[in-house]
Amino acid sequence: MRSRPPNLNLPIQTESITPDQAITVVASLHDEAGPMVALSFFYWASGYPKFRHFMRFYIVLTTCLIETGNIDRALEVMQCMVRNFAPIGRLGEAVSMIIEMQNQGLAPSTYTLNCVLRVGAEMGLVEVAENVFDEMCQRGVSPDCCSFKLMVVAYCRMGRVSETDRWLSAMLERGFVVDNTTCTMVISAFCEKGCGNRALWLFKKWVEMGLTPNVINFTCLIDGLCKRGSIKQAFEMLEEMVGKGWKPNVYTHTALIDGMCKKGWTDKAFRLFLKLVKSDNYKPNVHTYTSMITGYCKEGKLNRAEMLLSRMNEQGLLPNGNTYTSLINGHCKVGNFDRAYELLDILEGLTPSIGPYNAFVDGLCKKGRVKEACKLLRRGFDRGVRADAVTYSILMTENCKHVDTRQALAFFSKMIKAGITDIHPCTTLIAAFCRQSEMQASERLFDDAIKLAWFPQGKLTHL
Repeated sequence: MRSRPPNLNLPIQTESITPDQAITVVASLHDEAGPMVALSFFYWASGYPKFRHFMRFYIVLTTCLIETGNIDRALEVMQCMVRNFAPIGRLGEAVSMIIEMQNQGLAPSTYTLNCVLRVGAEMGLVEVAENVFDEMCQRGVSPDCCSFKLMVVAYCRMGRVSETDRWLSAMLERGFVVDNTTCTMVISAFCEKGCGNRALWLFKKWVEMGLTPNVINFTCLIDGLCKRGSIKQAFEMLEEMVGKGWKPNVYTHTALIDGMCKKGWTDKAFRLFLKLVKSDNYKPNVHTYTSMITGYCKEGKLNRAEMLLSRMNEQGLLPNGNTYTSLINGHCKVGNFDRAYELLDILEGLTPSIGPYNAFVDGLCKKGRVKEACKLLRRGFDRGVRADAVTYSILMTENCKHVDTRQALAFFSKMIKAGITDIHPCTTLIAAFCRQSEMQASERLFDDAIKLAWFPQGKLTHL
């Protein structure tokens, strides 16, 4: 139950008054009892949808506040309108009214601009927010660092790196520096999209401009460098981090260990792993163990991987889906399906994903055990697992190997119907048609792939 508005000695019930009557009440209260009482009634009434989404209610109170010189309170009402109208798809209408109120003597402020940008960004309406930014700037509003940061964060969360970079460049031109949280977000997004060099350049530029990076910033950049295979640069960044007085934590070490394992440097990675084991401050976590286990599985060193799994259990660390998937993949590659089945049984007690089934199906198909692979795949489907591009690629490759392009094409059609668009299964099928000199079918598939924009620009010649 909502209480009555404070400071009012009126027996007001929301059912008894209409929106038009609410306008009369708020105007009368402003004239007779003052702006604070009027605002009190306003906030009470705006708790109800029939008043909350009635624009004239906001306009009348704002106009009254402007006439008595309460500009800050008037802006407060307009900002309230933005927050209330945005969820029902009327953000543009609310913004237009804010701009229109300038003719009544209410000049939009930077704070109002940021309020609109924040609401637009939170709702993913970045284009609307950008239009507001431009129009308000044209009307004399000076955006501050927060204004630019809101746009950076909005585009960054959407993974739109080019637009994020455009706004970051605009920030740099004005001498604005991001904060530590935004720094981490940008580095993570850029590295994920393969823009590690740009992330590194921005990081160094921000440091030059006064940003004091913390452990999280350094760790995020180290992780990004490791994921792209720049291990030497990652260690250089580690030295810089230590030189600034920051001690690497378990996440920093895990990023380095994972990077070295992906490079095939498991012996070096294990030496760093042992440092963590012997450390009094940080101990290896599930992700650290999983990185080492994955590295050993890729190199076929399954005894060491199993030893680390036992060590995890001894320490009370629960292996996750990635841990079991790596082990299943490793055992399938060497044909040790009995152990792989044991691990799959354990994994299915957690939250199974398609990854381990793909590893199993691939391993079984390579050993000629196709029927068993299909049976296992159906078992996964019965547990709610859904095929992905890798699944279809494995099945299509197997059919193409046996010159059964018809069945491979059937799997390809199923993949399209499932809404999966990936270039690798498509390439597999095109290559199979070419090997069989079925050039018309190959060209048709190639043309379809181009129409669907599956081929990244500049990579057509690789086929």
